[in-house]
Amino acid sequence: MTATKTLPQCAHDAIESAIDEAVDEDPVVLWWDDGGYLRDIVRETSSQLGCNFRAAEQTPLELRAEAPRDQTVWYVPQASSDDVDWFKDVEHTGDVIEQHIGKLAARCFENDRLQAATIRTAYEDADDRENVAKTLYDELNGEGGLPSLQGLQTKIVLDGHDDPVQFVLEHGAENLPSDEDLREIRDLLVDNGVAAVDGVSDAQTIVERTRRWAVAEWLVDEGLDKSLLPQEYQPESSSGFGVSRPELRSVLSKTERKQELARVYLDPSQRFWHDIVRTYDDPWELVDCPVDASLEHRLWDEWTQSFHAGDYEQCATQAEQRHERLDATYGDVPWTQLWEQAIDIATLANELETWEESGDTGDVVELYGDVEDGTWQIDNAVFNLIVSGEPETALPEEHPATAKLEDLRSSLVESRYLEYLTDLGDLVGDQIEAGSPFVGENHAHQFFAEEQEHLQSGQSVALFIVDALRFDLAHELAESIRSELPKLEVDESKWVGTLPSDTEFGKAALTPGSKFSFNIELQDGELVPERNGREITNHRRQTLLENDGWSYIMQDAEDEVGWSNTRVAYYWNDIDETGEKELTDFEELFSDRIDAISRIICEKLRKGEWDRAYILSDHGFVSLPEHVDIDDLHPPSNAEKVTRRWVAGADLDDDTPGVLLDEDTHLGYLDDDTKISVLTDPIQRFRNQGLPDARFYHGGVLPQEFVLNFVTITQE
Repeated sequence: MTATKTLPQCAHDAIESAIDEAVDEDPVVLWWDDGGYLRDIVRETSSQLGCNFRAAEQTPLELRAEAPRDQTVWYVPQASSDDVDWFKDVEHTGDVIEQHIGKLAARCFENDRLQAATIRTAYEDADDRENVAKTLYDELNGEGGLPSLQGLQTKIVLDGHDDPVQFVLEHGAENLPSDEDLREIRDLLVDNGVAAVDGVSDAQTIVERTRRWAVAEWLVDEGLDKSLLPQEYQPESSSGFGVSRPELRSVLSKTERKQELARVYLDPSQRFWHDIVRTYDDPWELVDCPVDASLEHRLWDEWTQSFHAGDYEQCATQAEQRHERLDATYGDVPWTQLWEQAIDIATLANELETWEESGDTGDVVELYGDVEDGTWQIDNAVFNLIVSGEPETALPEEHPATAKLEDLRSSLVESRYLEYLTDLGDLVGDQIEAGSPFVGENHAHQFFAEEQEHLQSGQSVALFIVDALRFDLAHELAESIRSELPKLEVDESKWVGTLPSDTEFGKAALTPGSKFSFNIELQDGELVPERNGREITNHRRQTLLENDGWSYIMQDAEDEVGWSNTRVAYYWNDIDETGEKELTDFEELFSDRIDAISRIICEKLRKGEWDRAYILSDHGFVSLPEHVDIDDLHPPSNAEKVTRRWVAGADLDDDTPGVLLDEDTHLGYLDDDTKISVLTDPIQRFRNQGLPDARFYHGGVLPQEFVLNFVTITQE
């Protein structure tokens, strides 16, 4: 039965009838409102009927302070009392209305006043009248249509909630009423298709069975044959279109308590349909059902079996599907994080297997630096895997991943990845000794010459020079800018950085001048970079850029004037400093830095309307597994310059550890008398005073160091 009138309409009828029945031509109508929740409705209705309105603020006697001259409604926000006779004249000449919001709400259901009396008693018997009054007011004020009596009763019992099934699925036993109200909720659940609670009188059992029914409904919606379920848990078909949208899906799409409910519906102690799921032929058919720990555990066990069988591409696809479903349902919870890491694990394993099987001896720069297919993606997968942390520590102990995930991670990043780095170093060494890897490549010291057409064209240009921006991080940065500023064209290209790949040499290469003017030579035992025969120091680098018309801005400098120039060079040193100083959890810190760099670049590109922008780097870095032993090597006695990763001298011989760089290496900038021996093995160090950077280091001749990703950004 649906209401036929609103509260304002019933108030209008009551006052109008009282005026018509009054003896006085301009009567006073006295309205007693036990609880005082009808004040606004009575005032508005009085105005519509042309009546003055006066309300008692402290005591009803206030209303007698001034005699009414016209039709007037006196409003008292309390129950009437037989102990006072202040209004006998009103009773004889006007009229008295005793209607609280419960009584007036019952009058809204004029077609069945007997059943509607439950609304009045619900208000009168409520421990918290304010909540009941709010529900009645919200439902019967005329906004949004008229409710049914059953729907209104449900909202009163469930504190404003109109769907008993969804209420139980979200709130549990602790929020259910007791006694008669509980039986009423149970009957409503049965009416809504939850046959499993029929006859149950215990709140906890009602909740358990309702939730079990809802999980079954979702499983069936994803493809489970409902005949596998007991009859009372089989969801009803609707309108010939199969199972309707699962109730639990609706709850989880609306609630703000998603993370809390993840712990309910993925709780190992509540394996709703364990006997069915554990023997189901293909659990991945049910992958889009994000409830029931039994299904979650079965999926993980099946996934690890596929992983150990080497089906990495399938594992990545399945993990993406499960992650997408859990993320859409619960957001950032441990179960979601687990499958996100599973994507990284499968991706890394697939990349490593591809490397191991290829036996590729092609050009190492192309091998590593191909934007689409390069092995830089192995570094990226390792990076993502480490950044994703240890999600198993936040999972229930019963989850099978808590015992297996750490071993999967360590086998990849502490064993197979290290083997890849070692093999890659050997390949670089072989190709340098053959004199082939750098021929025909773009070199960082040629950047200003190669891009002269654009840099000297009068267009507005911004250089973002990011220290230690490894190839994979540059790609991540490019992707972030593509996503944030889709109208810009963002291109990536590989360049060969300066060897040795320390900051001193890498930044010196990225200065204005002819490609023939850059040189590295040994001076009094020190290896120094030069432009046009002059050593490039930090000050000299700034001077070269400023003399060439560039504003030179360092990270965190508050130089808004510099940004107004049409040619800006902005230096970001945070990554290198982070790697050198924060030797624990530096991958996560790098991830934060990339986000920060992306925000700054996007902000400047939006504000400046640059014609062209570049993201450049001086060198990359190598990150080793957390647990690795480093061989401490003695540098050769004839080395004049010694660092942890390379030595330099004029008469180094071929027996020096590592690979020898000289004028025959096709770098084009080494002095004829200068030789540099660079380590290729990632777990070797030349003995050198200073902090042993156990995981993050520069120098060496691994492609992670010198194959760079330069990003070009233009207006489409």
